[in-house]
Amino acid sequence: MSTTTQYWITMFSTYGWVLLLLIMERIWTFQKQPLLRPGFFWDVIYTYQNIVLQIIFWTAAPVIVERILANWLTQTVFPIEGAFLQGALADRSIVLNLAVLFLMGESIFYVAHYLAHKIPFLWEFHRVHHSSLIVDSFSTSRFHIVDRILFTLPNILLMIYFKARPEAIVLYFFFRAFMDRYIHSNIPGPRWPHKFMLSSPTFHRWHHSTNPPILHQKNFGGNFIFMDVLFGTAYDPDPKEHPLPTRFGEADYSNNLIMQQVLPFYYLYKRWTQPKQA
Repeated sequence: MSTTTQYWITMFSTYGWVLLLLIMERIWTFQKQPLLRPGFFWDVIYTYQNIVLQIIFWTAAPVIVERILANWLTQTVFPIEGAFLQGALADRSIVLNLAVLFLMGESIFYVAHYLAHKIPFLWEFHRVHHSSLIVDSFSTSRFHIVDRILFTLPNILLMIYFKARPEAIVLYFFFRAFMDRYIHSNIPGPRWPHKFMLSSPTFHRWHHSTNPPILHQKNFGGNFIFMDVLFGTAYDPDPKEHPLPTRFGEADYSNNLIMQQVLPFYYLYKRWTQPKQA
C-alpha cells in the first residue's frame, strides 16, 4: 500500500465517515431526533478537534509530534531489543497483523471500559461520554481527555511494542473510525451481524440507556461483542419484545466542552470532601 493511499484512507476515516453517517441518520433513523440537539455544537468541536489542532499548530506538527512520541516510547519504555515478542508483527502478513490488532484492541477496550464503569474515580471521567441526552454519531467523540488516554494509550504502546505494520494500522483505524460512529448512530442497523460478533447501534444503544435494569451495566465491548459474550455482560433482547431505550444521559450535566473537562475533577473533589454516612 502506497503512502498516498494510506494518506487518503486516513483522511476518509477521519472526516469521511463523519459526514456519511450524518447524512444516513437524516434519511434512515431509529427514532426522530433533532439534529441541533443540546450539545451538538460542542460535539462538532470534539469531532473536528484534529482540524482545529492542525490549524493552530500547522499541518505537519501532529505528524512530527507523533514521530517524536513514538521514538521516545520506543527508546524509553521499550529500551531492550529482543524482549519477549517485541517486534513480532514487523515481518508478518497484513492478515495476521489485523487479527492481532483487533483482538488486542477489543480486549483492551473491554477491560478499560469495564473499569471505567466500576471504579468511581474513572467513572467521573467516563461520565462525560454518557452525558449526552441524545445518542447519535456526533456524540461518539464526547470524551474527557483522561478517559481517552485510558482507552487508547495501552493500545498504542502495544502497537509500538509489537511493531505492527503501518498498512495494518491504517486499515485498523479505518474500520474503527466507521464502527465507532456507526454503533452510536441513530441508524436502525440489523442485528444479524451479532452472529458474527460484530456490534451494532441496537446493541450499543442498550449500553447508553439510563433504564434502571440496565443503567450502563451491559455491553462494554467496542466494535465487537465477543468479550461481552465471553464474560456474560452481553444484553441483546429482541426489539419486538423489548423496545429499544429512549432515555440517555444526564439532563443537568453541562454540554460545554470546557466544562466537561473540568467537572470530573469537581465531582471527585466533592466525593473526597463530603462526610461519609455512617
